Amino acid sequence: MTRPARRQIIQMGGFPAVKTGAPSPYADLYYWVMEMSWPWFIALVSASFVAINLVFGTLYALLPGAIGTMEPGSVIDGFFFSVDTLGTVGYGVMAPVTRLGHAIAAVEILTGLFFSATITGLIFARFARPRESLLFSDVAVIGRYQGKRALMVRVASKRSRPLADVTAQMSWLELVHVGDGRTFRRLSELPLVRNQNPMLGLAWTLVHILDDDSPVLAALADDRDRFMLTLSLSGIDTLLASQSLGGKRYARETVRVDHEFVDVISDENGTTHLDLRLLHETLPIADAVLTIDAA
Repeated sequence: MTRPARRQIIQMGGFPAVKTGAPSPYADLYYWVMEMSWPWFIALVSASFVAINLVFGTLYALLPGAIGTMEPGSVIDGFFFSVDTLGTVGYGVMAPVTRLGHAIAAVEILTGLFFSATITGLIFARFARPRESLLFSDVAVIGRYQGKRALMVRVASKRSRPLADVTAQMSWLELVHVGDGRTFRRLSELPLVRNQNPMLGLAWTLVHILDDDSPVLAALADDRDRFMLTLSLSGIDTLLASQSLGGKRYARETVRVDHEFVDVISDENGTTHLDLRLLHETLPIADAVLTIDAA
């Protein structure tokens, strides 16, 4: 009987995709463990800990007299002696008294070294992996920029320390027709007015100038096919000295035409204020106050 192809859910900036025929997650155990949530990770570590101690505890119970003061045949005593041995605690209440008991305890100590080192490394790697520190506007707008029509998306830093050397890239899913009648989709980059920011501490509006014959405008107007706009940013966290990544995708219904973003930056008593509660707010062009770029 043929096994069904494995289906893998991929979250791409809020837009789910399904990958069929993906290899088993056990083919890359490290990535599988790093990808799982903290509750599942803790459950996996706990289950592994219990399983290892049950195996060795059963071995000790099957060898009467191997462990001094241990009740013969007691899996419970064997389990707790195994816990002491695996954790290198050594309370001294129970100890190996035969060569076979010492041999099994030595194997368990070696197993404990590998287990402790592996779990310690995984915990450190999970805490140290890059975290998204960017907040993207829920919508993109098509408004005005220096008298020209432009596609704009706003992004802000969520952390108290700024990001350095931030690079942005905007793309859209373009439907390409080839000469033999076939079509294919590709992500085509949209040039930005400014795609680099030396220091992002507050908010940044990313701007792509739209020509009158822009294929992006044509794709937005044609609702027979899917429209998708993608945005990706990367920078260096100035506190952790590690790379910070972020991305967002926008569908047709999240692009507001002839709108502009509400200003989120203000000055009060000589202090600059950023109101993240307004990051997603827009106004029709007739009522908007234009503020495009802030560092």
